[in-house]
Amino acid sequence: MFNKALKSELMARTAELATYKGLVGALERSMAVVEFSPDGKVLRANENFLSTMGYRADQLAGLSHRDFCTSALAGSAEYREFWNQLRAGQFVSGTFQRVGGQGQHIWLEASYNPVKDENGRVVKVVKYALDVTAKVASEAETRGRLAALDRAMAVIEFDLGGNVLTANDSSRS
Repeated sequence: MFNKALKSELMARTAELATYKGLVGALERSMAVVEFSPDGKVLRANENFLSTMGYRADQLAGLSHRDFCTSALAGSAEYREFWNQLRAGQFVSGTFQRVGGQGQHIWLEASYNPVKDENGRVVKVVKYALDVTAKVASEAETRGRLAALDRAMAVIEFDLGGNVLTANDSSRS
């Protein structure tokens, strides 16, 4: 009876582990994943990350998160606060500009997730990211075109009662 209960518990934990491995595998296949120590040193990166950022695995040895950032960001108070939040166990997500292996600017939609040990200490930070560079470039181009139209044409927005809601500078001339 005791042995049967242990076998049942072992089977349940084995199934649970298989489920978690499947979830992690799905993320590894679809996203750029990189792991950092709490002080920002690269611990591991998957093939998607290497491909997205333009690196080979052997080039990551000795690199830190700072190496993927512009120098202006890496030296900023904002950057120090970013890492303070992560070390405090808070996740950070958003759209981030990073620098690739050939110096190219890459935009990533990313989530930085602190991983804690059984004592609640942050032992590493896992970043899951998608390359959104093309989307950011397209949005910038669209904003530029709209700004050019705004400068060239009078634009007035009315409500249904005919009242002016907004008007650009060109409409005031």
